[in-house]
Amino acid sequence: MNIHEYYIKECIKLAKKGIGYVSPNPLVGSVIVKNNQIIGKGFHKVFGQSHAEVNAIIDAKKNGYNLNGTSLYVNLEPCNHFGKTPPCTEAIIKDKIRNVIIGMNDPNKNVSGNGIKKLKESGINVTSGILEKECEELNKFFVKYITKSTPYVTLKIAQSIDAKIALNNFKSKWITNDESRIFVHKLRSRYDSVLIGKNTAIYDNPSLTVRGTKGRNPFRFVIDRKGSLPSDLNLYTDENFLNTYTFISSKYSELKKISAKEINKIFLKEINHNIPLKEILKSIFKLEIASILVEGGGNLFSRFINEDLFDDVYFIVAPKIIGKGISYSGDFELNRLSESKFLNLDKVITSNGDIILYYKNIKKGK
Repeated sequence: MNIHEYYIKECIKLAKKGIGYVSPNPLVGSVIVKNNQIIGKGFHKVFGQSHAEVNAIIDAKKNGYNLNGTSLYVNLEPCNHFGKTPPCTEAIIKDKIRNVIIGMNDPNKNVSGNGIKKLKESGINVTSGILEKECEELNKFFVKYITKSTPYVTLKIAQSIDAKIALNNFKSKWITNDESRIFVHKLRSRYDSVLIGKNTAIYDNPSLTVRGTKGRNPFRFVIDRKGSLPSDLNLYTDENFLNTYTFISSKYSELKKISAKEINKIFLKEINHNIPLKEILKSIFKLEIASILVEGGGNLFSRFINEDLFDDVYFIVAPKIIGKGISYSGDFELNRLSESKFLNLDKVITSNGDIILYYKNIKKGK
């Protein structure tokens, strides 16, 4: 590992402190180095507040340092436009920082090379592309959101060894163990939102909040085509009900209430008795939500698989054999195995007897 990589890794560590709080902005960390010593650290803490580079500059000055001739490291290209905060390039130039080392260029068309250009025009030495893949992985939600105008989609399914997700009588809310459930709560804290279908809402009556670990609660989305979910569900009665959105077919737009409290309803046109997933994703994007964790159930999971509308998936497998029960399955039929949907196994995690398999979606032309 060379010195540039070392400091960019430090930036990535700092950036992760903003997980769950800065979206749809990217995760960014920054360090300022003088005489091979870090003299200032900063990260983007909250959406709409000062960026990592500015926070690092403030920290270095608090520590009593003059920044003339120093080197600034950052995992993402500094911005050069006015948004909710002034351009970071101006702060860097003003304090006469000599070198700027960048992990990856910003895919945002409002930045995309302009930050680097501005710094170079001001006589600053710029190096970019340091640990680029690691930096892209860190901000995969942001990259897709800003370049594809759609949220990043992760599927999560809990199952037995024989691929059952519930008993036939639905009396099997938790197949996996406590440790795996804490893992899921940590996932929720990292994603902007969680999406479930009507059956999961009825049979599990989930809260979809973060418990047993630190982190903020995600927005909650439920698909209820007819708007007929019971009014006493946790989604509609707990203290987070204002962060719950229900997708309902426009055929039922005259519906006035689902619960005792007025809820957020999004009416979309249905096709063949289903609300199209692409329209749901568009609606979520318009709410400036950059990532979705799809938690259930089997029908919804299968729809995302069938339509190839996901980026990655977690299979959480419990060491149980259920036998007859409910499973998820696609409604497509293949003529050749070569037509199968291929996933790339990226990580295997053991969880006190359970196994968590993390796969990335391999898409043609991607």
